[in-house]
Amino acid sequence: MQYPYSVDKNLLDQISSNNHFVLTTDLEGNITFCNEAFQQLYQILGESVQGVNIDALFNSADAGIIKTTIHQTLQTRSSTPVLLKLKNPSVGVSGSFIQFEFSIINDRRSHPLAFLFLGKLSTTVSVNSSASGSSTPSGGLSGQNREWFRDIADFMKEMVWMSDHQHHLNFVNKSWLKFRGVSLDTELGDGWMEAIYTEDKYNVKQAQQTAISSKLPYTIQFRYRQYDGHFKWVEMQADPMFTSLGDFVGYTGTLQDITSVKELQLQLNRQNEMLEISKVEFAKFTKIAQRINVVIVLCDPAYRITWVNDSFVKLTGYPLREVNGKNPQSFLSGADTSTEVLDKLNKAINQGKSLRTEIIFYAKNGNKIWLDLKMETLFDKQGNVIGYLTIQNDITKKKMTEKDVEEQMSHLKQISDIASFELRHEFSKILQILQTAKFQQNTLEGLQQILLDIESSANTMNQAILKIFDEVSIASTTNIALNKFLLNQAIEEIMLVDDDYMINKLNTVIIRKVLPNMNVTVFDNIEESIDYLKANPTLKRKIFLDLNFMGRNGWDFLDEYEKMNQPWPIIILTSSIDHNDYEKSKKYSNVTHFITKPLTVPQFEALSELDQASPVGN
Repeated sequence: MQYPYSVDKNLLDQISSNNHFVLTTDLEGNITFCNEAFQQLYQILGESVQGVNIDALFNSADAGIIKTTIHQTLQTRSSTPVLLKLKNPSVGVSGSFIQFEFSIINDRRSHPLAFLFLGKLSTTVSVNSSASGSSTPSGGLSGQNREWFRDIADFMKEMVWMSDHQHHLNFVNKSWLKFRGVSLDTELGDGWMEAIYTEDKYNVKQAQQTAISSKLPYTIQFRYRQYDGHFKWVEMQADPMFTSLGDFVGYTGTLQDITSVKELQLQLNRQNEMLEISKVEFAKFTKIAQRINVVIVLCDPAYRITWVNDSFVKLTGYPLREVNGKNPQSFLSGADTSTEVLDKLNKAINQGKSLRTEIIFYAKNGNKIWLDLKMETLFDKQGNVIGYLTIQNDITKKKMTEKDVEEQMSHLKQISDIASFELRHEFSKILQILQTAKFQQNTLEGLQQILLDIESSANTMNQAILKIFDEVSIASTTNIALNKFLLNQAIEEIMLVDDDYMINKLNTVIIRKVLPNMNVTVFDNIEESIDYLKANPTLKRKIFLDLNFMGRNGWDFLDEYEKMNQPWPIIILTSSIDHNDYEKSKKYSNVTHFITKPLTVPQFEALSELDQASPVGN
């Protein structure tokens, strides 16, 4: 017996099932179709009952329920399925009922065409058995209800879909097709899965298989290709559908574009990851920063302190809890703090620039502190200022030493004045007396006078020498010994590079006058000096370099030395007074001083400060 109306796959499965009893009638209640399970239950032949009224098949009570339901349905044109509890015709079965889902079948113009009875055995009373036929909404969609659902879904902005009990799509609405840019036929069955991002396809299949076995709602997120070929993040929400008889017929649900939400979530995840990394890196930074002797201060974009290391606390006496959130200038500045330097610092902060300067600050106990301050502005990836890092070296001792050096230089100048005037004047007088005596016939009295004059000049020279000793004594008792710093650097040699033999000899004498045990290595050509440096790269040394040579000159030496990446400092010692040479020497990182010949003992002693002195030009 062939089903005479339009049918979907789910109904076909039920028609062929032994557990479902399918019956259709016309609007008068005359039988038009029944499946084999129905025929076996009621012990009839399909063709023999075709056209027979239900009165001849059902008992009077059941027939009355059916006719009443037909009458009410035609009056109300209701599309809501009605559940009917009819007596099981099987002999000897007590308290057993057949529960039928009764629904109307419409034609293409939505006019009533026939009635569908979809039954299943039931041993419990789940519906009212009154003649009116109690009705409850069906959990699934079938027949005309399915068509109405599809019509409504096509007007929805959300992407709506429906599948059969094997999770093969049998419907998607127009919003879905617009998102995909394809026809309905492309998406039906498993065709829609071809557009799932390859890496996500396995997870989607697993979720659906789990859902089918459990028949529970599910939600899954995956990347799905839209009309322009780009992939979007979507969320598929699914709810199972059941008939009023409790049969699972498939899933229905929505598909939502969640790309913006997903990207925000991914961005937040990345930020959280970066935050965790930053925490770890900051912990490493603080661990290292706490162990070094330089002062480190971190400030926020408003130049307010957020963190200081232990060196800051030890030097200034201010713990972090007292200064957190404060501008360092507000409590470190004092009477001798340069307003000009503060203006430069504030200008660099406002412009987001770096700065290196020297400044006087004051500790909590009022002590003056000289600091070599280097400030770096910190930026994020977008170029926004996120804070400031200042590294400060305590140079108070160096500044005090410079003061002592100035005082000592004053004493040395006095020595120079004595040597250049008093000694030279008296020595010239002696020479003149002796010269004059050669051309005179001197009597005994005359010779005695000459000797007296010589004695007077000698006494004057002796007094000058005593003055020199006094000045040397004063210089030696000051707080600084100029050669001591150089010795503390554990220098192993001083290297002289000059093509003048006599100059090298004189400079060697001067060096050994100050440092008697120092090894002095002399070179009179550039090539040999370069070869020596390459062969002995680790020997700690100071290099005195002349610029003027025959052939390769001092500039060639500096170029070669830059390539070696050796740390040892170079002092330019030249007879040149050309300012261009001075400016050019500033380009070489190892050049610390530019001085003119001749090298003197005071000059060499002063150079003992070269490691703490500023580079050339600063």
